[in-house]
Amino acid sequence: MRVMVGSKNSAKVAAVEQAVAAYWPDARVEGMETDSGVSNQPIGDEETMTGALNRARAALATGAELGVGLEGGVAKYHNQWVMMSYVAITDGAREVAVPVTGTPLPHAWGEALQAGAELRPLVIESGLPYDYKAGVIGLLTNGQLMRDTMFCHGVMTALAPWLNPDAYTTQAAA
Repeated sequence: MRVMVGSKNSAKVAAVEQAVAAYWPDARVEGMETDSGVSNQPIGDEETMTGALNRARAALATGAELGVGLEGGVAKYHNQWVMMSYVAITDGAREVAVPVTGTPLPHAWGEALQAGAELRPLVIESGLPYDYKAGVIGLLTNGQLMRDTMFCHGVMTALAPWLNPDAYTTQAAA
């Protein structure tokens, strides 16, 4: 099986490699540059999910059996800005997009995001030690949850329809 990730970001590709290997150890995972088709700093569930879907579709177009898109964004829920992400997977016949985790952001960052800032530059400007592999989630959780682990869990759950296809084609009881 060939799985293409709509990104060359090492944390994202590593996350998909780890998740796919748990289910299909012989699968080959590759990454490619894609355009998300959304803003550099997606805001809200819809824009973030659309970015993930666009990346998954572009990855599938390479001839892979599965295309995977991972997109990070921010949203405001109950007056709290949250860093969140979406994982999208498609095989051309089936398409799944699921939210991953949410991490509360400092209020000042949220206000700056609302005014058009991007998250990573905000972190760097704040003087905090940004690490691209750990991501903002690694920074805010003191390294207890890293970006690749967070995305790996999202990919593992999003693959459920491919792991149990009969459950996803069964009609619900009336």
